[in-house]
Amino acid sequence: MNTILAAIGIIGGLLCATADLLLDLKGPKNKKLGKMGVIDSEWKNMAHWRFVWSDILAMFAVPMYSCGFIALMMTLHDEHPVIATTLSVIFLIGAMGGFMIHTFLCQQPTIYRKIIAKADGMLAEDVIQSAFRQIYVPFFTLYSMLVIIPAIAVIVLIIMGFIHAPIWCVILNPVVFQLVGFLFRATKLDIFIDAPSCCAASLGLASYGLLALLCL
Repeated sequence: MNTILAAIGIIGGLLCATADLLLDLKGPKNKKLGKMGVIDSEWKNMAHWRFVWSDILAMFAVPMYSCGFIALMMTLHDEHPVIATTLSVIFLIGAMGGFMIHTFLCQQPTIYRKIIAKADGMLAEDVIQSAFRQIYVPFFTLYSMLVIIPAIAVIVLIIMGFIHAPIWCVILNPVVFQLVGFLFRATKLDIFIDAPSCCAASLGLASYGLLALLCL
């Protein structure tokens, strides 16, 4: 069963990375707009189907990549049931937020495009920024529960020997993957302006499935 869950987790993470690319691959001409920098200039040029399919893929990807983390926690459960159960609950709560976050990000470009087509850019900016401020607390709280807290815990558990995996496996988590993605973006090269940074966290979520397989 663990092998199946881990494989599903890997596929789910890759599927989520594809959804991220559909949403966030904008090219070197993109500029951040607005005081908060949450509006992208290339939204008006991107095909609408990309946002639709990005959200559809995320609908399947979120429960699938969760299977990878659950498989990892199942390898830990026999020796450390409280830790495994606690982390599983935290991750699953975060995963529920993961789909909410992705859906919200997919809706923003559509809302922006509809408003600027019939009104001025200032109104579009005000609506997008007001919506982002409204969701700010659950956005970052649930993101932390999905990405940051489980990743740090897994790193610590590997170092302490609770998760029986080689020490190099501390890199198999979304936080490390995202940091690597940021390093690529920091090169300022056009080829790295979006990817792999925009899908790095999802690839890191896929790596939980790989880590679970290594622990079997």
